Amino acid sequence: MRHFKIAFFIFGLILFGCQESVHDVILSTEKEFIDFSLEKDLNPSLDETVTAEITDAEIRLTIPELADKKNLIATFSYKGDIVLVNSKKQESGVSVNDFSGPLKYIIQADDGTQKTYTIKTTWKDELKASLPHIYIDLDDDEAVILKDEYTNGSIRIEGKGEYADYNGRMGIRGRGNTSWGYAKKPYKIKLDSKASLFGMAAYKEWVLLAEYLDGTMLYNSIPYKTGRMLGMPFTNHMIPVELTINGEYQGVYTFTEHKEVGEHRIDIGKNGLLLELDTYFDETWKFKSEKYELPVMIQYPKEKDMTQGKLDEIRTDFENLEALVFDPKFPDNNYLDYFDALSFVNYIIVYQLTLNQEINHPKSTYINKLAGGKYSMGIIWDFDWGYGFQGKYKHYDMSTAELPLFWATETSGKRFFSRFMEDPRVQSLFKERWNWFRTNKYMELKAYVTSWSDLIGPVLADDHALWGNRDSSGDPAIDLQRVLNWLDARVDYLDNYVSAF
Repeated sequence: MRHFKIAFFIFGLILFGCQESVHDVILSTEKEFIDFSLEKDLNPSLDETVTAEITDAEIRLTIPELADKKNLIATFSYKGDIVLVNSKKQESGVSVNDFSGPLKYIIQADDGTQKTYTIKTTWKDELKASLPHIYIDLDDDEAVILKDEYTNGSIRIEGKGEYADYNGRMGIRGRGNTSWGYAKKPYKIKLDSKASLFGMAAYKEWVLLAEYLDGTMLYNSIPYKTGRMLGMPFTNHMIPVELTINGEYQGVYTFTEHKEVGEHRIDIGKNGLLLELDTYFDETWKFKSEKYELPVMIQYPKEKDMTQGKLDEIRTDFENLEALVFDPKFPDNNYLDYFDALSFVNYIIVYQLTLNQEINHPKSTYINKLAGGKYSMGIIWDFDWGYGFQGKYKHYDMSTAELPLFWATETSGKRFFSRFMEDPRVQSLFKERWNWFRTNKYMELKAYVTSWSDLIGPVLADDHALWGNRDSSGDPAIDLQRVLNWLDARVDYLDNYVSAF
């Protein structure tokens, strides 16, 4: 009995000691993030490290729009036992998660309690930063840019990683006829030395198109891409940029090559011919043609190389072609010995698709000819008044999508150029080329226009703040859909148009 009492006493001491040690071990309740980031070195789609703002229950991140949202690795430090996402243990700098949708991080404390942090993501649109920016600083801060003479200054181009940067000297002047009268001015730039800008061949002269008439600023993305798809030579490249002059932001412009003869531009050789048909009729060397009274101006040879004898020679040769087109026997004569039908068909496809009725006047209509070759249509140029603007003073009005390219009014351009479409051989070629484009290239064109919209969309509000919305809805997504809807309707019209051939 005495041994039992002693044993019971010892057991009690042990039990009491154990109970005391259990009460001494207090498990931590701490559970919080100390820092949280997306490190550039661990996330190749990021241009820089993204550091989070941490609040009591949120982790706020501003992530570039172009990042690989579904595969991001977070780096973090914390107080607590483990970090979980969807019940899966997370390892800092290792675990990959999808940040494109709802996401919660949970910290579990030593005592088993948990705290939830909700990821709040703002998608920073990188497109604005990636749009090239041209800075022009005039030598005289008070100088006014004139149309007829150059004002000197410096030019700096920030290519934003997409294109090479550039610094140089230049002169700038206004350009255009009707477009020079608008609030937002188009410009011509002449570098002091030839340079390759935006990956294009090295030249001195370049153009900044203002695209004032349409605040969506999408219309130049369509014809020039189409021309390149059709394999049309001498088709300009169009680069959307932002422009600042003397420290004052000017909005969004389109940068392109100047219309000049030369290698990698309008490459018709030293003895070639470039004619512009335009009712402004404002060049030095020009003539009105005999049969159709077309306003023909000589763009090349250059003015300094022209003589009256050369003008007479050019006029005689052109009017020989014109006479064949005017001939009552047309098209059953040999006019195609002097005129390239394929160049005409490609040209008219572009103008039909964009409903660029400038050809009726005609205005900004170009014809080229290599020495000893045929007359060919091109370059394509000036689509400000396309897409139904000619009649509605508004682009992409759906009621214009089924309008014919050629007017009923008997203007000189309409009479001459619509004549070619009376030839069954031209009709057949047009139908063949259109069906090829419709089947193989149209969806690619729409994707290109969409990418253009994505590129300029983030800066359109800045442009509109300066120059007004100009028939833009103010929402790039809505504008894009309106343009694509109009194009789809125009394509349907052209499908019906060729079915009648």
